[in-house]
Amino acid sequence: MLKCRVIPILTFNGFGLVKTKGFARNPRMVGNAVQATKVYNSRNVDELVFLDIYASDKNRKMNLQLAKLIINECFMPVALGGGIKTIEDIHDLLAIGADKVVLKSKIIEDPEFINKASQVFGNQCITLAIDAFKQDDGKYYLYNRLKKTIDLFVFLEDIKSYNFGEIILTSVNNDGMMNGFDIELVNKVEKIIHVPIVVAGGAGNLDHFKELFSKSHIEAVAAASIFHFTQYTPRDIKLAIASVGKPVRIVEKMFIPKN
Repeated sequence: MLKCRVIPILTFNGFGLVKTKGFARNPRMVGNAVQATKVYNSRNVDELVFLDIYASDKNRKMNLQLAKLIINECFMPVALGGGIKTIEDIHDLLAIGADKVVLKSKIIEDPEFINKASQVFGNQCITLAIDAFKQDDGKYYLYNRLKKTIDLFVFLEDIKSYNFGEIILTSVNNDGMMNGFDIELVNKVEKIIHVPIVVAGGAGNLDHFKELFSKSHIEAVAAASIFHFTQYTPRDIKLAIASVGKPVRIVEKMFIPKN
């Protein structure tokens, strides 16, 4: 059985790290990307996701110089996303050392781009960001800033046969709220998508992780607020996941005797 992954997400606004609530446009500043990466690297997280969340809106590319600094601090796989529109954009990110790229706006406008990218680079490095918004009527839609109304599950059915490696599934309603994951959403998406799903949006305490891994078949979770605003560490989360019988990778600190 594969080890369950714990993955911090760093969201960037062009100037520094930010943390949103419900994807609102007035996010809270939470620090420096490179310094945060150093901390996560020292804590043996399984992967790291770095997203420029306004790149597509501002029609800008990923800051390759900053991305390279982040990658240089990492001894774990790194996924980069934001402003990716062309095959050349993906090439540029992989060329500086990214292990995966995260696609969002481009695949809404042009789903065929998924297969084009996978044909060139392999599906193992193509991750899709699926942001789900639940309306008051209980229906889920694909959150986007393209002013498109897209039924979430219709979209997933349409793309499920495309050649991608995994998805990052984020509950927009739960984003930054720290009141738990949307388990209903996770279970519904699991029935459609048959590649690894990284669940994000809502983690606030260790019980939230226990519930997620107990009530789904998920093998990867991403989080941000719990790391920024609580005392919990990636190790704490892994121990919580292990407590419900799921395998995790825990690296014990090496003891180096004094001479």
